[in-house]
Amino acid sequence: MEFQMNYFVTSDHATLSYFDIGEGQPVVLIAGYGGNAKSWFNQVEALLAYGGFRIIGFDRRNHGASQNVSYGQHIARHGEDLHHLLELLELRKPILIGHSQGMSTIYAYIMLHSVKNVRAIMSVDQTPKMINDKTWKYGMYDVTYDNFNETLTRDLPETTFKDIDIVIREKLAHYKKQDHQFDYIATKPLLFNHFFENWLDMLPRITVPILFVGCEHSAYWSHQHAEECAKYVQTGHFYIFETSGHLPHLEDPVEFNKMLLAFVDQYASA
Repeated sequence: MEFQMNYFVTSDHATLSYFDIGEGQPVVLIAGYGGNAKSWFNQVEALLAYGGFRIIGFDRRNHGASQNVSYGQHIARHGEDLHHLLELLELRKPILIGHSQGMSTIYAYIMLHSVKNVRAIMSVDQTPKMINDKTWKYGMYDVTYDNFNETLTRDLPETTFKDIDIVIREKLAHYKKQDHQFDYIATKPLLFNHFFENWLDMLPRITVPILFVGCEHSAYWSHQHAEECAKYVQTGHFYIFETSGHLPHLEDPVEFNKMLLAFVDQYASA
């Protein structure tokens, strides 16, 4: 499928992109670090085929087709950008789905604006605290405040556990050509900020249904973070992908879409 990208300008003059497809219960998809909105194409197709959903894919600043800017490289700013988009489109009670850093963007939005205009949330393989200490042992593997500098200066681990289907890989490559080139060097400040955030205090403030998704073969953190997070939220649940790495929506799209449709159908507005 081809995406018609739309654009809006934030309060700090960054031009950000999004697509808006379908009608019904709003579902907002937010990709992780280095990802783009169109990478959700398989899920968009599944939601459209199921029917009753308005799907919005959001490219955060410096991601996808959005403008590359040197400022606003903070997760809190990304949360405010998300707020601007929801306000612009007048979305009422959207279901928010964030993968990796995209979920941290949702946490920032909740910090700034609460969950009063959110119907449900799905967190896809993102621990709320990436550095391990006495209070949290489900951060990035073996990373502590004593050795984080070494971690931040080396390359990120491989995101996938198994090969992504060749058809999906070809489509991802096609969509990537339509976007701005992602700059891993220039966006290091965003990655550093993301690394040091601690969203554990946000969890008890979430009063809407939330599904924490863990991946047994994630190269970043233990899948157990999902079950632990669910304990912090009265409305929390968890789901574990047993054969996937950090990208279950791309590595296991059939299982992921089945889970996704069951989740959004349960919480879609009448």
